Amino acid sequence: MSVAFDGLVGVLNQGAGAVFGLVLTTGFVTAVVTKLFDKGAKRDERVRDGYAATTAALVAWGEFPYRVARRTSDENDALAALASRGHDAQEMLACRRAWVVGESAVMGEAYAAIAAQLRPQVAVATQAAWRRLAIGSGSGMVLSDGEKLPSVDVQLAVDLWCVALRYRFGWRRWVFLPATLRAALRRRGIPLPARQTAAVSRSHAGRNPEGGIAPAGRTQVTGSGSAAT
Repeated sequence: MSVAFDGLVGVLNQGAGAVFGLVLTTGFVTAVVTKLFDKGAKRDERVRDGYAATTAALVAWGEFPYRVARRTSDENDALAALASRGHDAQEMLACRRAWVVGESAVMGEAYAAIAAQLRPQVAVATQAAWRRLAIGSGSGMVLSDGEKLPSVDVQLAVDLWCVALRYRFGWRRWVFLPATLRAALRRRGIPLPARQTAAVSRSHAGRNPEGGIAPAGRTQVTGSGSAAT
């Protein structure tokens, strides 16, 4: 304490110029620190928004079979609009996966693994949904009645993704390096692939679930604008 006091007395003894310089230096450091904190807060907000969008994309894709099953018309226009919605869901899933990979390679692997786990469920349920007749009454919206629609465990996928997200914010972001993060995610039940196959798995996330988007025998508009049946 006495050392700090002696230092302050020494600065004061040097005159007003030294005091003014100390004030300017302190003000500059404070401004820099404040700026860094502001940038960090804005970065965290952008990342949170980005990860919220990844969750929304996962839910939209997983819920698509139920939208198909609850369609109220089998007219061409209605089917085309619904198929377009399915393509949009797949496109958004792929785009959000690319964003995650850019933000964190390990989180990109986790997102791809969760999507890969969900993919066969979405494929089977979507194909079964297209085979169901269009709904003509409110009671038809109860999908548990009549022929059973294969389930898609969207909630499990979201829960796993939320577990992974905990490691991208707060103190965990700085403590867990890629190798330890992978180990932690595996311990929490996230089906990360072996390291050597991670890139292959990421490339499959968001792939067309075995042609389940468009109903059989209907015209499907491809990404290039051409039509295929």
